[in-house]
Amino acid sequence: MKTFRMNYEKSDSSSSDDDDLDRQGYRKCSGCTDWDHQLIYCSACKRSYHKNCHLPPLPNTMSYTDLASYESWICTMCVNIDDISKIISKTTSDSIEKCLNKNEIIMASRILLELIGDEKNSFQFMELPFKYSDPHYYRVVYRPVSLNTVKERLSSESNGYTSLSEVIFDIKRIYSNSLFYYHVSDPYYAMAQKQEKLLFEMLNKWIPQYQHCHSSTVLPNVKSEQV
Repeated sequence: MKTFRMNYEKSDSSSSDDDDLDRQGYRKCSGCTDWDHQLIYCSACKRSYHKNCHLPPLPNTMSYTDLASYESWICTMCVNIDDISKIISKTTSDSIEKCLNKNEIIMASRILLELIGDEKNSFQFMELPFKYSDPHYYRVVYRPVSLNTVKERLSSESNGYTSLSEVIFDIKRIYSNSLFYYHVSDPYYAMAQKQEKLLFEMLNKWIPQYQHCHSSTVLPNVKSEQV
C-alpha cells in the first residue's frame, strides 16, 4: 500500500537547532513538542507545557508570566499514578454517571501523555494521514483515530468520553488501524507495535481490568474493499 512518508529519523542539524532554541530561552512543550517561551513548568520535573497541551488542560487562571501562580504545580506525569490505580481498582468500572470521574481522567491523561512522550514512535500517530496524499487509508480504515483525536475529545466538556473503557478502546484502535494498514516491512508498522506494547505495559501495570475492554459503540476496524 502507498503511504505518505515523513522523515522519522532526527538529523544532527535538528538536534543542533534544538540546542540553539534552548539557549535562547525557548523550551519544548512536552505535549505538542513545539518550542516556545510561554510555557507552564512542572515544579517536580523538567517538563513544560502550553496550557491546552497538558492533560487535563490547565486553568486560565494559571499565568505564563506569574511564577507564583504555578510554583507548586506538578504535571500529570509526576502524579503518583500507583495511588490512582489503587483507587480505580476498588471502584466499579464505567459508572452509571456516563462520564469520567477525576481519577479516571488522570489515568487516561497519564497513559496518553506517556504515549505522546515516546516521540520517536508517536509522531506518526499524532495526526491522521492527509486525505489528499493517502486517500486509500480512508477507503480502507472505517474509523480513523489519532492521538490528538483522543486528546481533544478527552479535553472536551461537550463531547467527552463517557467511560474509561471508551478512551482505552479508542487508543487501542489507533494501533490496530495502523497494524492493519501498513505492511509489516514499513517503519510505521514497527512504530505502531512499539506504541501498542507501551500501551499494554501501562494497562497491565495500572489498570489490568481494562486490558480487554470493549466500547459500547464498537465498529469494525476496516471497511470492505470496493471491487
